[in-house]
Amino acid sequence: MDSSRDEIGDVLARELYLGARLDPLEAPGAPRVAAALLGESCLHSVPSKVLPANGVLRQVGPGWVIDVRENLNASQLNHAVAHELAEWFLRCRGYAEADFDELSGRVAAALCVPRPAFDAARLILGEDLQTLSRWFRVSESLMALRCAECLGPATALITPNKIRTRGNAWEWPLTRDRWDEVVAQPEQSGLRAQIPTDVRGRVILRAI
Repeated sequence: MDSSRDEIGDVLARELYLGARLDPLEAPGAPRVAAALLGESCLHSVPSKVLPANGVLRQVGPGWVIDVRENLNASQLNHAVAHELAEWFLRCRGYAEADFDELSGRVAAALCVPRPAFDAARLILGEDLQTLSRWFRVSESLMALRCAECLGPATALITPNKIRTRGNAWEWPLTRDRWDEVVAQPEQSGLRAQIPTDVRGRVILRAI
Protein backbone atom coordinates (compact mmCIF):
# COMPACT_ATOMS: atom_id res chain seq x y z
CA MET A 1 0.00 0.00 0.00
CA ASP A 2 1.04 3.55 -0.61
CA SER A 3 2.08 6.05 1.98
CA SER A 4 0.47 9.46 1.70
CA ARG A 5 2.68 12.15 0.15
CA ASP A 6 0.02 14.07 -1.69
CA GLU A 7 1.83 17.39 -2.06
CA ILE A 8 4.92 16.15 -3.90
CA GLY A 9 2.95 15.36 -7.06
CA ASP A 10 1.56 18.88 -7.18
CA VAL A 11 4.98 20.47 -6.66
CA LEU A 12 6.67 18.48 -9.43
CA ALA A 13 3.74 18.83 -11.85
CA ARG A 14 3.89 22.58 -11.33
CA GLU A 15 7.55 22.54 -12.40
CA LEU A 16 6.60 20.67 -15.56
CA TYR A 17 3.91 23.20 -16.41
CA LEU A 18 6.35 26.05 -15.84
CA GLY A 19 8.89 24.38 -18.12
CA ALA A 20 6.24 23.89 -20.79
CA ARG A 21 5.04 27.50 -20.41
CA LEU A 22 1.46 26.28 -20.12
CA ASP A 23 -1.21 27.35 -17.66
CA PRO A 24 -2.27 24.52 -15.31
CA LEU A 25 -5.59 26.28 -14.79
CA GLU A 26 -6.48 25.31 -18.36
CA ALA A 27 -5.60 21.62 -17.83
CA PRO A 28 -4.44 21.23 -21.44
CA GLY A 29 -3.75 17.51 -21.06
CA ALA A 30 -0.54 15.52 -20.95
CA PRO A 31 -0.04 15.18 -24.75
CA ARG A 32 0.13 18.95 -25.11
CA VAL A 33 2.52 19.28 -22.16
CA ALA A 34 4.71 16.55 -23.64
CA ALA A 35 4.78 18.28 -27.04
CA ALA A 36 5.85 21.54 -25.39
CA LEU A 37 8.67 19.87 -23.48
CA LEU A 38 9.84 17.07 -25.79
CA GLY A 39 8.86 18.39 -29.20
CA GLU A 40 5.78 18.25 -31.39
CA SER A 41 6.74 14.84 -32.81
CA CYS A 42 7.45 13.17 -29.47
CA LEU A 43 4.38 10.91 -29.53
CA HIS A 44 4.53 7.76 -31.67
CA SER A 45 1.46 5.58 -32.15
CA VAL A 46 2.37 1.89 -32.46
CA PRO A 47 0.44 -1.40 -32.66
CA SER A 48 -0.84 -2.51 -29.26
CA LYS A 49 0.88 -5.90 -29.40
CA VAL A 50 4.29 -4.21 -29.66
CA LEU A 51 4.12 -2.47 -26.27
CA PRO A 52 4.03 -4.05 -22.80
CA ALA A 53 1.99 -1.09 -21.51
CA ASN A 54 -0.12 1.76 -22.84
CA GLY A 55 2.97 3.96 -23.03
CA VAL A 56 6.74 3.52 -23.12
CA LEU A 57 9.41 6.21 -22.81
CA ARG A 58 12.59 5.79 -24.81
CA GLN A 59 15.59 7.90 -25.71
CA VAL A 60 16.40 8.52 -29.37
CA GLY A 61 19.75 10.23 -29.73
CA PRO A 62 19.72 13.36 -27.58
CA GLY A 63 15.94 13.47 -27.47
CA TRP A 64 13.07 11.44 -26.05
CA VAL A 65 9.92 9.94 -27.52
CA ILE A 66 6.86 8.33 -25.99
CA ASP A 67 5.44 5.31 -27.77
CA VAL A 68 1.71 4.85 -27.15
CA ARG A 69 -0.60 2.06 -28.14
CA GLU A 70 -2.85 2.85 -31.06
CA ASN A 71 -6.59 3.03 -30.44
CA LEU A 72 -6.32 4.29 -26.86
CA ASN A 73 -9.31 6.31 -25.74
CA ALA A 74 -8.84 9.90 -24.58
CA SER A 75 -8.40 9.11 -20.88
CA GLN A 76 -6.03 6.21 -21.53
CA LEU A 77 -3.87 8.35 -23.82
CA ASN A 78 -3.84 11.26 -21.38
CA HIS A 79 -2.75 9.10 -18.46
CA ALA A 80 -0.24 7.03 -20.44
CA VAL A 81 1.54 10.14 -21.72
CA ALA A 82 1.41 11.78 -18.28
CA HIS A 83 3.03 8.78 -16.63
CA GLU A 84 5.86 8.55 -19.16
CA LEU A 85 6.40 12.31 -19.04
CA ALA A 86 6.62 12.10 -15.26
CA GLU A 87 9.23 9.34 -15.59
CA TRP A 88 11.23 11.48 -18.02
CA PHE A 89 11.15 14.39 -15.60
CA LEU A 90 12.26 12.29 -12.62
CA ARG A 91 15.06 10.67 -14.62
CA CYS A 92 16.32 14.08 -15.70
CA ARG A 93 16.42 15.08 -12.05
CA GLY A 94 18.40 11.96 -11.17
CA TYR A 95 15.64 10.44 -9.09
CA ALA A 96 16.22 6.71 -8.64
CA GLU A 97 14.50 5.74 -5.39
CA ALA A 98 12.60 2.50 -4.82
CA ASP A 99 9.26 4.31 -5.10
CA PHE A 100 10.04 5.68 -8.57
CA ASP A 101 6.91 4.23 -10.16
CA GLU A 102 4.69 5.39 -7.30
CA LEU A 103 6.01 8.94 -7.48
CA SER A 104 5.63 8.93 -11.27
CA GLY A 105 1.99 8.03 -10.78
CA ARG A 106 1.43 10.91 -8.39
CA VAL A 107 3.08 13.40 -10.73
CA ALA A 108 1.09 12.02 -13.67
CA ALA A 109 -2.19 12.45 -11.81
CA ALA A 110 -1.32 16.06 -10.95
CA LEU A 111 -0.41 16.68 -14.60
CA CYS A 112 -3.76 15.39 -15.80
CA VAL A 113 -5.70 17.13 -13.04
CA PRO A 114 -3.74 20.22 -11.91
CA ARG A 115 -4.93 21.52 -8.56
CA PRO A 116 -5.87 25.03 -9.87
CA ALA A 117 -7.99 23.48 -12.63
CA PHE A 118 -9.56 21.02 -10.20
CA ASP A 119 -10.57 23.80 -7.81
CA ALA A 120 -12.15 25.77 -10.67
CA ALA A 121 -13.96 22.75 -12.14
CA ARG A 122 -15.31 21.70 -8.75
CA LEU A 123 -17.02 25.06 -8.31
CA ILE A 124 -18.85 24.55 -11.60
CA LEU A 125 -19.33 20.79 -11.76
CA GLY A 126 -19.42 19.66 -8.13
CA GLU A 127 -17.69 16.48 -6.98
CA ASP A 128 -19.34 13.79 -9.09
CA LEU A 129 -16.56 11.44 -10.23
CA GLN A 130 -18.05 10.62 -13.62
CA THR A 131 -18.56 14.27 -14.48
CA LEU A 132 -15.10 15.32 -13.35
CA SER A 133 -13.39 12.37 -15.03
CA ARG A 134 -14.99 13.26 -18.37
CA TRP A 135 -14.02 16.91 -17.92
CA PHE A 136 -10.35 16.10 -17.32
CA ARG A 137 -10.21 13.08 -19.66
CA VAL A 138 -9.09 10.66 -16.94
CA SER A 139 -10.44 7.45 -15.44
CA GLU A 140 -12.84 7.57 -12.51
CA SER A 141 -10.18 5.73 -10.48
CA LEU A 142 -7.58 8.44 -11.05
CA MET A 143 -10.20 11.10 -10.40
CA ALA A 144 -11.13 9.56 -7.05
CA LEU A 145 -7.51 9.54 -5.91
CA ARG A 146 -6.99 13.08 -7.14
CA CYS A 147 -10.09 14.29 -5.28
CA ALA A 148 -8.62 12.80 -2.12
CA GLU A 149 -5.31 14.56 -2.73
CA CYS A 150 -6.95 17.90 -3.37
CA LEU A 151 -9.77 17.77 -0.81
CA GLY A 152 -8.46 15.46 1.89
CA PRO A 153 -11.06 12.72 2.55
CA ALA A 154 -9.42 9.38 3.20
CA THR A 155 -9.81 7.29 0.04
CA ALA A 156 -8.75 3.84 -1.08
CA LEU A 157 -8.78 2.45 -4.60
CA ILE A 158 -8.93 -1.34 -4.57
CA THR A 159 -7.97 -3.22 -7.72
CA PRO A 160 -7.33 -6.94 -8.22
CA ASN A 161 -3.57 -6.34 -8.00
CA LYS A 162 -3.02 -3.29 -5.81
CA ILE A 163 -4.51 -1.02 -3.19
CA ARG A 164 -3.77 2.70 -3.31
CA THR A 165 -4.64 5.11 -0.51
CA ARG A 166 -4.79 8.88 -0.55
CA GLY A 167 -6.03 11.77 1.55
CA ASN A 168 -6.15 12.16 5.31
CA ALA A 169 -4.76 9.55 7.68
CA TRP A 170 -7.04 6.55 8.22
CA GLU A 171 -6.77 3.18 9.96
CA TRP A 172 -6.82 1.10 6.82
CA PRO A 173 -6.80 -2.72 7.01
CA LEU A 174 -3.45 -4.48 7.12
CA THR A 175 -4.46 -7.69 5.35
CA ARG A 176 -6.31 -8.47 2.13
CA ASP A 177 -8.90 -10.54 4.02
CA ARG A 178 -9.69 -7.57 6.22
CA TRP A 179 -9.95 -5.35 3.14
CA ASP A 180 -12.52 -7.77 1.73
CA GLU A 181 -14.54 -7.48 4.95
CA VAL A 182 -14.47 -3.68 4.77
CA VAL A 183 -15.58 -3.71 1.13
CA ALA A 184 -18.48 -6.00 2.03
CA GLN A 185 -19.68 -3.68 4.83
CA PRO A 186 -18.00 -0.30 4.38
CA GLU A 187 -20.49 1.64 6.55
CA GLN A 188 -19.31 -0.22 9.65
CA SER A 189 -15.88 1.35 9.13
CA GLY A 190 -17.24 4.84 8.44
CA LEU A 191 -16.77 4.51 4.69
CA ARG A 192 -18.91 4.49 1.58
CA ALA A 193 -18.19 2.34 -1.44
CA GLN A 194 -18.44 3.31 -5.09
CA ILE A 195 -17.96 1.10 -8.15
CA PRO A 196 -16.26 2.85 -11.10
CA THR A 197 -18.37 2.64 -14.25
CA ASP A 198 -15.45 2.73 -16.69
CA VAL A 199 -13.30 -0.18 -15.42
CA ARG A 200 -14.47 -3.49 -14.00
CA GLY A 201 -13.18 -5.15 -10.86
CA ARG A 202 -12.44 -1.99 -8.88
CA VAL A 203 -13.88 -0.45 -5.74
CA ILE A 204 -13.44 3.05 -4.35
CA LEU A 205 -13.79 3.55 -0.59
CA ARG A 206 -14.17 7.07 0.77
CA ALA A 207 -14.56 8.32 4.32
CA ILE A 208 -18.09 9.48 5.07
